[in-house]
Amino acid sequence: LAIAKIPGIPGMPEATVKKYLGEARFLRAFYYFYLVRIFGDVPLITAPVNAQSPELYAPRTPVAAVYDQIVADLTEAESSDLPWRDATGRASLGAVKSLLAEVYLTMAGFPLNKGASHYTLAANKAKEVIDNGTFSLFTDYDALHSTGTENQGEHIFMVQYAAGIADNNIQQRLLPNATDIS
Repeated sequence: LAIAKIPGIPGMPEATVKKYLGEARFLRAFYYFYLVRIFGDVPLITAPVNAQSPELYAPRTPVAAVYDQIVADLTEAESSDLPWRDATGRASLGAVKSLLAEVYLTMAGFPLNKGASHYTLAANKAKEVIDNGTFSLFTDYDALHSTGTENQGEHIFMVQYAAGIADNNIQQRLLPNATDIS
């Protein structure tokens, strides 16, 4: 819906439109990447759907076509003038290129078996992220889990969570300690 409606917002600067579309395409690719790896063929919906739309009950789309859409979205997001890092946690160019590297790496193996060409594509995208120098590993493991280092250092893309809004005790049950790990 965002991808379809953002370009028609009156008075929004073109640079902002481009940035928001890049973020939306990154998120769509991110979600479909998880879906296709977990479920295989999934319904691929790329246009707004309402209760009367035939796409409301979309058939499953073959894995290869889903990956094609993921790559197309990430490639489009790469050219959307996103910053390399966004300290607020929004999608960034670093996140786009990192996800694209992971997508290519996954496509190289099962079930698509694209092989050496996609290993090379993955390595090249990962090298772009490394060579940019925006991200670096923390020198202290505790910094990885500190709320003071969110969206910094080696954190390329983090899901943002505000504690206290909708508490869920799954964090305390699954993590080794119950300190505000984001």
